[in-house]
Amino acid sequence: MKLKPMADKIVVKPDVRELSSVIIVNNKEVENMGTVVAVGPGKKLPNGRREDMPVEVGARIRFGTMNDDLGEEYLKYFKYEEDGTKYLVMSWQDVCFVEAENA
Repeated sequence: MKLKPMADKIVVKPDVRELSSVIIVNNKEVENMGTVVAVGPGKKLPNGRREDMPVEVGARIRFGTMNDDLGEEYLKYFKYEEDGTKYLVMSWQDVCFVEAENA
């Protein structure tokens, strides 16, 4: 990957759901789960230190989604594609939860 996230940004490879080939589904939901593939160093604090990043590479996460219908941009992430693979670049604060390893 050619991306190196800055500050509090993370790069996520979204999971792509496989739709049924037996039942025709009109699914307008966007993917909202994925795996973290890169993590920035954290925001720089006024004292010169950096905040700790609460997510790490390899973590499976669920994140919020943007509402395309209303034009609201509550979540500010963007799509990035490299070699046919789709990625999302977002702030760690857009992460709703991290999947537990023992779940």
